[in-house]
Amino acid sequence: MALSNKSKSYIQKNRSLGAKQLAKKLNVDINEVSEYLQTLQASPVDPGIPELDARKKFIFTLIALMIPVLFFVILEVSLRSSNYRGNTDLFLTMHQLDGKYKVANPNFAARYFFYTSVVPNAPAEPFLTIKPENGFRVFVMGESSAAGYPYGYNGIFGRVVQDVLQDVMPDRHVEVITVAMSAINSYTLYDQVNEILQESPDAIMIYTGHNEFYGALGVGSNESLGSSPAFVRFYLRIQNLKTFLFLRDQLTSFTKWVAQKISDPGDRGLETLMQQVVRDQSITLDSPTYELGKRQFTSNMGQILDRFESAGVPVFLGSLASNLKDHHPFESVGTELHPPAAEVFTEARLAYESGDLDAAYEKFQYARDLDALKFRATTEFNELIREMSKRDGVYYVPVEERLMQVSEDGIIGYDLMLEHLHPNSKGYFQIGMAYAEALREIGFLGLEADLSRWQTDQNYYDRMYLSELDHRVVAHRLKILTGSWPFVKTGPGFRYINYRYESVADSLAFEVVNNKLRWDAAKVQLSEYYVKTQQPEKMLFEFRGLMRDQPYNDSPFLITAQYYLDVGRLNEARPYLLRAHEIESSAYTYKMLGAIEVNDRNFIKGIEYLERSLTIQPNDSQALFNLSGAYAQTGDIQKGYEIAAQLMNINPNFPGAQQWMTQLERVIQSRSN
Repeated sequence: MALSNKSKSYIQKNRSLGAKQLAKKLNVDINEVSEYLQTLQASPVDPGIPELDARKKFIFTLIALMIPVLFFVILEVSLRSSNYRGNTDLFLTMHQLDGKYKVANPNFAARYFFYTSVVPNAPAEPFLTIKPENGFRVFVMGESSAAGYPYGYNGIFGRVVQDVLQDVMPDRHVEVITVAMSAINSYTLYDQVNEILQESPDAIMIYTGHNEFYGALGVGSNESLGSSPAFVRFYLRIQNLKTFLFLRDQLTSFTKWVAQKISDPGDRGLETLMQQVVRDQSITLDSPTYELGKRQFTSNMGQILDRFESAGVPVFLGSLASNLKDHHPFESVGTELHPPAAEVFTEARLAYESGDLDAAYEKFQYARDLDALKFRATTEFNELIREMSKRDGVYYVPVEERLMQVSEDGIIGYDLMLEHLHPNSKGYFQIGMAYAEALREIGFLGLEADLSRWQTDQNYYDRMYLSELDHRVVAHRLKILTGSWPFVKTGPGFRYINYRYESVADSLAFEVVNNKLRWDAAKVQLSEYYVKTQQPEKMLFEFRGLMRDQPYNDSPFLITAQYYLDVGRLNEARPYLLRAHEIESSAYTYKMLGAIEVNDRNFIKGIEYLERSLTIQPNDSQALFNLSGAYAQTGDIQKGYEIAAQLMNINPNFPGAQQWMTQLERVIQSRSN
């Protein structure tokens, strides 16, 4: 008798019992059970269950694969809707200025810094959202020295370049925008390229290489992702995904938690950004890690230059300068190949003191290269930069050479540097001029540039408008920096205790450095102090610094213009009024420009300005008075009288209005007779 479906089902579920036991339990022929078991072994599919066709199998497999994909899609959408990690684009539109300007995003560096607690940012240098037809736009790329640390603002060398370019190209709208920032290296520059190209640059200036080992994602950095530049660049491409950032942050948080649990409590509390980014504090010359850093720099810079060349954008690449003569090596380690850095530095000092400058220079350079804490680029990096500058569309800028020429005895020291590598104001000025002159020397500016308008070096240095406030900000930042690791090997780092201010400017600088006061607000407060203490030239100097930093803000231009108007220096007020008027025209700017034109006997132009002012503020007594006088001066006495009558109706007590009205009446009467 054939097996029933019920028996077959039982056998399927209990096949492990074997044919003999199954036949006994079911009370069926053992041969029937054995045959059915052989059938099951030949086909894993239950003969009682219909097999899925190929189409259904495909759909089932696709659904199974899509479930995890769908999960990550939902996660990505959720993270984006919640704005996880914020906007990390390189540039942001300044909506507070009606979207007319863009500026470097202060949150941009969140792409790279996931281990450190301090995230640097680029200088806030607004540029027009829509590049005008007469626009000439340059971007400055690099690290802290390119960002003007510890000055920032008007200490940025890119602004020196902008001053020069605007002078020699007065008919162009020149913009030199710095996107450099502290604690980055060539990986960040590589990641910036596409977004910079979207802004239609005419040229690129690069000053980079000091941070190659310890900058974000560098081979010696706490943010390192390994030694393969290709892999890290792949990471940079996928880190735009919010899901990736979320998973990265979770892993980093866990890693930090584990590190805290196993570390010595005395090792915690890293205070400066320099200390936080460093993982490998001993990278000796010619070591494997050193060679990896060179490879990283060469590979990334090659990619960067390739992309700018493909876009037809020229690149100006500067050699790197650092303090050779006056800064002792941070970390001295002897190897089989090289002596300790400290030993060579001592030899260099002896040679210098004996007057053997050539030997001193060679030894100072070697001691810098031997410094195992690689915060200063070695000689080989400048050699790499010179080699890269032989490419099409890349131009060499002799920054180090220029600083050597103007330094004491031809060896860079504290005369141009604040510490190991950040220039002082004179050093930053010289870097800016090196780039500006490179543009001139290769003929890049073309026939449109009027080089006769090129001013003296002193003129451009003075136009940096670095005031006592700026220098005191630098002094305080320098105390904090050099009072901490690696300048001081042990201890918690420098702290102010019962500090006594040297001046009002010093007190405001102290608040700026401690993030209690914005730099621009400090400039305004200091200017108000100078007004109260009758120091107008110092007040004007502060406002000129503000103008240079905030060319889109009409306030410093208006205040400066008002000062010159108050003291009767009308023609000196004119350019500031014109600039304020260009930024945002108002009844006031129309009125005062009209008054200046009338005073210069340009009555037609003055009338035009004054009438525009009155369309905005019809009852402005001063504008009516000036307009009446302007019409009378053109011979239109009747028009002048009508406007004077209007003024008398609005404000009969306006100074001089009654006398002026009487005078016009006499003229009209005499003419009628």
